[in-house]
Amino acid sequence: MGLPTRNLDDRTFQDIVDEAKKRIAASCPAWTDHNVSDPGITLVELLAWMTEMILYRLNQVPEKHYIKLMELLGLRLREPEPARTELTFYLSAPQAQAITIPEGTEVATVRTETRVAVTFSTDEELVIRPPELCAIATREGSDGAGGEQLRTHNLQHLGVSGFELEAFGARPRPGNAIYFGFANDLSHHVIGIEVTCPTATGLGIDPGNPPWQWEGWHGGEGDRRWLPAIVETDGTGGMNQAGIIFLRLPRLALREIAGQRGYWVRCRLVEPTVAGTFYDQSPRLQNVVVRSWGGSVWATHASVVRGEVLGRSDGSPGQRFNLEHYPLLRRRRGETVEVRAPGQDTWEPWAEVPDLADSGPFDKHFTCDSATGEIRFGPALRQPDGSARSYGAIPPRGAQIRFSSYRYGGGVAGNVQAGTLTALKTSIPYVDRVTNHADATGGIDPETVEMAEMRAPQLLRSRGRAVTASDYEALALLADSRVQRARCIQPIGDRDPSLAGRVYLLLVPKVNQPEGPITREQLALTDDLRQSVQRYVDEYRLLSVRLDIREPQYHWIAVELSAVAAPDADPERVRADAEVRLYRFLNPIVGGHAGTGWPFGRDLYPSDIYACLQSVRGIEYIETLHVYQVSPSGSRTEISGRLEVPAHGLVASAEHRVDVRLREESCPRDAR
Repeated sequence: MGLPTRNLDDRTFQDIVDEAKKRIAASCPAWTDHNVSDPGITLVELLAWMTEMILYRLNQVPEKHYIKLMELLGLRLREPEPARTELTFYLSAPQAQAITIPEGTEVATVRTETRVAVTFSTDEELVIRPPELCAIATREGSDGAGGEQLRTHNLQHLGVSGFELEAFGARPRPGNAIYFGFANDLSHHVIGIEVTCPTATGLGIDPGNPPWQWEGWHGGEGDRRWLPAIVETDGTGGMNQAGIIFLRLPRLALREIAGQRGYWVRCRLVEPTVAGTFYDQSPRLQNVVVRSWGGSVWATHASVVRGEVLGRSDGSPGQRFNLEHYPLLRRRRGETVEVRAPGQDTWEPWAEVPDLADSGPFDKHFTCDSATGEIRFGPALRQPDGSARSYGAIPPRGAQIRFSSYRYGGGVAGNVQAGTLTALKTSIPYVDRVTNHADATGGIDPETVEMAEMRAPQLLRSRGRAVTASDYEALALLADSRVQRARCIQPIGDRDPSLAGRVYLLLVPKVNQPEGPITREQLALTDDLRQSVQRYVDEYRLLSVRLDIREPQYHWIAVELSAVAAPDADPERVRADAEVRLYRFLNPIVGGHAGTGWPFGRDLYPSDIYACLQSVRGIEYIETLHVYQVSPSGSRTEISGRLEVPAHGLVASAEHRVDVRLREESCPRDAR
């Protein structure tokens, strides 16, 4: 257990009053009225209150010493973390030329009487390009090796009278697909595929729910080679009438298919969700026209300030300047202090450092306090021999000082819901509207002193080096506040000599509302988060260690069960409670029996499902239970018995389905 914390003086207000009353008899025997109505007792209570305030201040001395010790260790309060989401810009009409959305474009929520507007700015430039369709191919067969039978089609025949293209082959079946190849990169574009076809040629399906999956070639590993493309609207009813299919594409990669290099999008047939609703015959396409209707780009909860002038240097050491806006977010490349000496036309960038202890008199360094926006240049300290030593260069007298650009904002206020970022602050030609289709996540408030005090022991434990697995895990959590869980695994080197010295660091990012359904995209590691942790841990790892930061291997589980509720229970309420319990239990962040996230490498048993549903009020018994493992492509494999989870694996919830009915009251048997 930890050492108990003791106050230097633990007397309370009443203790001081009682002690004073006891001394009255010895000091003033004639004073016999000790009731609160006596004016003398009023003075005693007033002095006791003032003394209690002094004791409270005195008891803060150990806390102040603790904070000063943290300063000596170089511990600083963390800056806020901004929320991020993907903004989708829609054009008023397709354009023949490329449309550019500049970096830093600001989009905000609508301001109301009770809520201020929350502003996001785009992280990079978005260029919406007109599509250049270069190939169309169809496939009959499976995805297996050697099972593909790709057939290319002449684009010049499109729109020619009498031409018809069977989209999914002569005999449609799951796995058949139609491919669209583009000569230019349409990553994160919103495209409209305008289809001309005879009415009702693709019979047998539900037009509102066609058995297909649109995908884009991503070029990743395993099942992530093809990523889902989101169908916004389908005006063709499953290619049964002329209309437009609007798609939001993922990131695309260049690939050669059927001898044609390009960026590929495909529509693949899958098993129908309702039996008997599959294509009896293939839709026949007469013409296909593809246009760009918008694009998506990542945005951050931040306002950007460019070229803010801080002032002029007076040539003295230890100068301080303050930025107008704070708290500051983590600086990106190119965001720094710039100095222009007298008589010069160019601005010279200076380097930001955590502290100036190792800076020499010619090092152009500065420090920046993210919480207050204070910029400090190097001081000059007197040495024992009487000379002065400068810790960092001093801007020349009369030099202009500015900050090239910085971002401020962040915090939990940026975790806004989907569909709320709709106010474009600056009009952009041809842009009709903007929105966020997903919740903004990752916003964290600035670190408090109390939170930093909890972090200090871990900093001492690692002692500036990562040696054990727990050191790597602790440093990963310290590196970035967007990391929820970390797990360090070292492969066995004697099986493969190339793995010697390699360390795998598995990260689970923080998400909004982790108790509910979590998508694959929410658990995916962004390049920014991966690089942030890599840079931080690299400062502490041994030179002989090769660090590999990865995602855990997620096992997505779907549960289908039918349960019987007690006669006095509400079946709909029981069903909702059971689904909430399943999503929370099969969860990498708040799941497991302990509620701290599914343990790494912990196998899943059917008894775990039964145990987690025992806490659902109203369930009498479970009639049937089926557990499936869901692949990224959506295919499901039923699990019989135990699901083996490797040491680098975690369990996550796919879509659960729960049916609940009331138990029928049985009539008592006749007495015989």
